[in-house]
Amino acid sequence: MRFTNLYFIIFTLAVCTNSQAVILSEIMFNPEGEEGSDEFIELYNESSLPVNLTGWTLSDGEGTDTLTGLEMGLTAGPRQYILILDPDYFDDESITYDGLIPESALVITIIGSTFGSRGLSNSSSETVSIMQSNGNVVAMHSYDIETSAGHSTEKYLMNGGDSAENWGQSLSIHGTPGARNSITPPDYDLAIEQIEASPQHPNPNEEFTISITVANHGLNPASDSLFLFEMTNQYDSLGTALASWLSPLLSYGDSAVFTHSLHMDEQSAGYYRASLKTSDDLSENNTALLTVGASAGTGSIVINEIMFQPLAGRSEWIELYNCSPASIVLDGWSFSDGSGLADSSKRFPIQSTIMDSNNYMLLAADSSVFIENITEGTPVHIWNSSYPSLNNAGDSLVLFDAQGQTIDRVDYRINWGSGTAGLSLERVSVLSSSNDPLNWASSLDASGATPGRLNSRALIAAAAGDKLIELEPNPFSPDGDGREDVLSIRYHLDEADSRLDIKIFDVRGRQVRFLSNNMPAGFQGEILWDGKSDSGRELPTGMYIIYLEALGQGGDRVQSGKRVVALARPS
Repeated sequence: MRFTNLYFIIFTLAVCTNSQAVILSEIMFNPEGEEGSDEFIELYNESSLPVNLTGWTLSDGEGTDTLTGLEMGLTAGPRQYILILDPDYFDDESITYDGLIPESALVITIIGSTFGSRGLSNSSSETVSIMQSNGNVVAMHSYDIETSAGHSTEKYLMNGGDSAENWGQSLSIHGTPGARNSITPPDYDLAIEQIEASPQHPNPNEEFTISITVANHGLNPASDSLFLFEMTNQYDSLGTALASWLSPLLSYGDSAVFTHSLHMDEQSAGYYRASLKTSDDLSENNTALLTVGASAGTGSIVINEIMFQPLAGRSEWIELYNCSPASIVLDGWSFSDGSGLADSSKRFPIQSTIMDSNNYMLLAADSSVFIENITEGTPVHIWNSSYPSLNNAGDSLVLFDAQGQTIDRVDYRINWGSGTAGLSLERVSVLSSSNDPLNWASSLDASGATPGRLNSRALIAAAAGDKLIELEPNPFSPDGDGREDVLSIRYHLDEADSRLDIKIFDVRGRQVRFLSNNMPAGFQGEILWDGKSDSGRELPTGMYIIYLEALGQGGDRVQSGKRVVALARPS
């Protein structure tokens, strides 16, 4: 008998002294439905002992209400949610929360007709307080009225205190009455928080480092194995394992960084996947993907074809071409007409994509572009009507990278081509200047354009050689028929920082054209000649001498050479 009485005393003492473990966890002050009946307040007993709520009260600062039990009484079990519903929820036979309240919750109400004096206010903040029978305040919180209608305000961490920083709007409509809060972190959740490369866009064959940040977003300490895979493309679900690590035991909010160094492939982008081995409460953040593309210098991707004067009912469009040897990630890139040079808000953002070497992409004004005979597999991005149209008389087109640097710019004019509607303006050579009028001409294709494929006007580049001067085609015939109309003069220099002179002489040794005068030049490049003299006169059929001099950085004439070309005109 003494043992029974002793147990009763210990149990009663535990119930009485454990009241400080009751937490204010959720407040619904602005329900979506009937405000008069659907407000609720939620408590949580975080201890391993029961708590008797007899005589407890709650207040909104204007009125005080006493808690009263329903079928399950007023004793909250260990780690049990306590849902306090407005009495009108039962009187008005509301069913708003009937499918949301779990059977494990203790559902109670208050003595009276509504919370406080007139219910919980949604026009001004009120302080909700929970008090024991002796008047001691157990918990209190002043809620934020900016919470959206139909959403409750919830506590993030049950043991995180009642400050405003530990509360937020519920993710779920109607809140989570009698259940775990929607914004409370999972019990177990290791996450790949970030995966990045440094440098972000390495040069071909340059070393770069992949950094993976693993963070514990779960409430309980956790550790797991981390793997890094290289994939053949962005759709590869398997890949080849490159590295693996075992993370340290991380507490809530802690993180660890893992690194692995690689070399950028010369020909393609790299595709990588980081994965955690074990599934946890939130598996969708256990994997992260990374694409590492080569750095894009000026001219690596060029504006290659422009449809600025389409036929009626068809779209304006621009074709891009990757003339670099590596795949390039167009992440954060944009393009604009001349207005976007000074005003970045007028630039059209290009959808993030990977552009492989020697591949094309179309940027179009609207979906009617698909009427065109576009090569299968060519990416097409549509800009909307808020962006400017391409002017028929001429315009500036600019391609920007993610840092806002100009990758290519074309200031086209209508007289660069025939001016005929339905004919695109095609680039002749990707190696020559984007703003050389000789480098553009109207399409000769039967359909009027060559979207996603080799331009009909394209000057096919021969394999790169080591000669100082290479001429192509030779002979050439500048007769305006669209075939071999311009001469490509390609040069290969020994120094990257030179000044270049190119002069053209007839067979009598008379200078007929000063094509390039002290022009800055790198190791290699290309200049076009249209068969005209300095005065614009069409030169007659005959043999002409191309003479080149390159002045090195030191100031000496370090390289010179000459080649002969045949110019042929119809008789």
